[in-house]
Amino acid sequence: MNLFKSKIVFIFIAGLLGLWSWGCTGRTPMPTEPENMVRIPAGPFAMGTVIENERLWGDTDEEPVHEIFLSEYFIDRYEVTAQEFGAFLNAHPDEAERYIRIQNTATLEHTGGTYRPRPGLEKHPANHVSWYGADAFCRWRGQRLPTEAEWEKAARGTDERIFPWGNQFPHNDFVTFRRKFSEYGFDVMQPVDALPGGQSPYGVYHMVGNVWEWVADWYEDSYYEHSPAKDPQGPETGISKVLRGGNWYYKAYYMRTTYRFNEYPDAFKIWQGFRCAQ
Repeated sequence: MNLFKSKIVFIFIAGLLGLWSWGCTGRTPMPTEPENMVRIPAGPFAMGTVIENERLWGDTDEEPVHEIFLSEYFIDRYEVTAQEFGAFLNAHPDEAERYIRIQNTATLEHTGGTYRPRPGLEKHPANHVSWYGADAFCRWRGQRLPTEAEWEKAARGTDERIFPWGNQFPHNDFVTFRRKFSEYGFDVMQPVDALPGGQSPYGVYHMVGNVWEWVADWYEDSYYEHSPAKDPQGPETGISKVLRGGNWYYKAYYMRTTYRFNEYPDAFKIWQGFRCAQ
């Protein structure tokens, strides 16, 4: 057998051994990380907070603290922007009124039959978005809204931190808060890739402040008392949907990674936005 044929045989055998080894270990190829999404590894984390603390920070619907195991998932690094949501609305003009309410406080405008960001607000978060609009956008993108548990883990990690950046009290280098729209206008918000100091432990931006973020779950105040220990999806039915993360107006109490808010899914509020997961 000449040298050229020997090399071919060697490569063929090595390939077979590689396939055999991969099959024996049961490993599967890791999925490619989607653009502008962050991988959150599988594993447990503590969800909720103990409300008997020195600051008395916490509501009864944040208890009991319970360990949740989440499968691996991806979540948007940034909130969905006015530019992105405008493209979606233009693809679904007949449904747009169910998904957003255009007002002078919205980062989007509707002119000449087209939805577009207001000048200079292309990278600001979409707001005045209903839960139905958030859900439909994520599905249009081939993704979904994060569950409440997925949102909380992406925001706080596994070390039970109070805020995405840690336990340091909020300030405007980290987060937009304590701002009035009547005073600041659209400057109450920041572009979705601003304030890197406020990133979560996984590198996710604006998990608190900017806009409240819709998640997939129906809201139930006592859900933590009977939540499944693995990949909880929230109650099967409900009246209102969960929002997380506070907004530009609220005080530090509402910036906490465990704070739970809720609203009717067909509501259009100035501070309602979202991000997607898969």
